[in-house]
Amino acid sequence: MKKWEWYASSDVTAGSFNNFKIKLCHTSRSTLTREFATNYGGNTPELVYSKISQNVSPVPYTWFGFAFGTPFEYNGKANLIVEVDWNGDSGAKVGNYWSPGTGRCIVSLNGAGANLFNYVHYMRITLEPSAVGPTSVGRVKALYR
Repeated sequence: MKKWEWYASSDVTAGSFNNFKIKLCHTSRSTLTREFATNYGGNTPELVYSKISQNVSPVPYTWFGFAFGTPFEYNGKANLIVEVDWNGDSGAKVGNYWSPGTGRCIVSLNGAGANLFNYVHYMRITLEPSAVGPTSVGRVKALYR
């Protein structure tokens, strides 16, 4: 995985997020709880992006985002937790949407206990597929006619 993006709805404003981080974590869980550690299912989240101050200038109805500073190898099987974290902002705001599913997002504001919500941010992750994994052994055969 190489890039994470938000979709700017009509309800966005430019600004910056302080101590902005993105972490990804495989999990075997199919539902979220209010406990972050429980949701990881015994795995450890991997920090893939970090900025002391992340400036954003979202244009409504467009995608904007961040290339990972550290690559993440998704195993293609487990559920994936995307953890977006910041500590304060200077006016930055991105849009949300209400999901028909329940408990899709947990939020902890200012270190307070976490709450489970049905809304999530519009977001996407760009994958970079690889034909042969770096740990593969053997040979690749190709047939051309």
